[in-house]
Amino acid sequence: MSSAKVDRLERFPLIARDRTHGGAAATGAIDFSVSVNPLGPPPAAIAEFHRAAEAIARYPNPYPDALAARIADWAGVAPDRILVGNGSTHLIYLLARTFNWRRPMIVTPTFSEIANALIAAGAAPRVIALDRERDFALSFDRIAQALECGADAIFLGRPNSPTGSLIGLAEARAIADACARHRAACVFDEAFIDFAAGARSAIELIDAARGPIVLRSLTKIFALAGLRLGYVAAAPATIARLRAGLEPWAVNAIAERVGLACLDDAHGYLSRTHELVARERERIGAALAEHPDLRVYPSAANFLMVEVRGVRGVATDGLGRFMLAHGLILRDLSALPGCGAGMYRIGIRTPDDNHRLIHAAREFFGEDRR
Repeated sequence: MSSAKVDRLERFPLIARDRTHGGAAATGAIDFSVSVNPLGPPPAAIAEFHRAAEAIARYPNPYPDALAARIADWAGVAPDRILVGNGSTHLIYLLARTFNWRRPMIVTPTFSEIANALIAAGAAPRVIALDRERDFALSFDRIAQALECGADAIFLGRPNSPTGSLIGLAEARAIADACARHRAACVFDEAFIDFAAGARSAIELIDAARGPIVLRSLTKIFALAGLRLGYVAAAPATIARLRAGLEPWAVNAIAERVGLACLDDAHGYLSRTHELVARERERIGAALAEHPDLRVYPSAANFLMVEVRGVRGVATDGLGRFMLAHGLILRDLSALPGCGAGMYRIGIRTPDDNHRLIHAAREFFGEDRR
């Protein structure tokens, strides 16, 4: 790479490790820090989990080919374009060590394990920062600049976490095409896209020879956080290379059988999910937006990102501490690259849990205004 490109590359700041995650709520607390389906696992999945217990004394298949074939059918692609892993995070680390990108760039803020995986593989990932004043909307110009400066991989979320923003398929195609022209990988993290009713996956952009790499999660949409299931979709040559680097038995026998049961029960379950998430997201967003000290960012996912403005004497870190004292856990984003103090992600939960959150927020901002 030319020295001029190196100089331009340095205009994009490096991104640091961040190992802060949600999902560690104390017993009895209501955990809004995680973003899984508020319906819980499908009933068929729970039933299959209990039936599958007899399989724990035997080795699972080295590779879950039956589940991969079922996912491929669900996604509308050939099985040679799907690889299943122990959650999408497992596959992010597999991608990083398999392709060994040297100049990756990450659209931030986003899931911190993308940067962590790249750093673990010896890369020095850099930031393509989203603009807070534009509601963290993506700028194609920034992607183009990164590619001109020599980026060899671009990572971005659809919908993005924690912002909830979702670029359309036409924008995704433009980004994937630009990456292809510059011989750079294009990786879309679609862990939450199943919550966005009507959204079209970037899997549609994959053809026989090239296209983006698309990460998907069954953990989030089917509420399988304790089992972990995810998959990557890509061109056959990419999948073959990833499979060659994937350790055997990465997916346990119970997870494979539960995953199959989830997909068999998917249609009605997803319809109920979309109805609940859309209704509750709108209800929570409207209620929180009533508070002038709280900014609510638009979201297409099963969570909302909010920001305490820190005006009129309201402490930017006070909301999280207040909620915790009331048994409600928010995902504190103050340490996440691209975010800052007073920013939180709130997962959509059941109507009763969401009502408690709304009531607590009213109490907090009412107290602070007195």
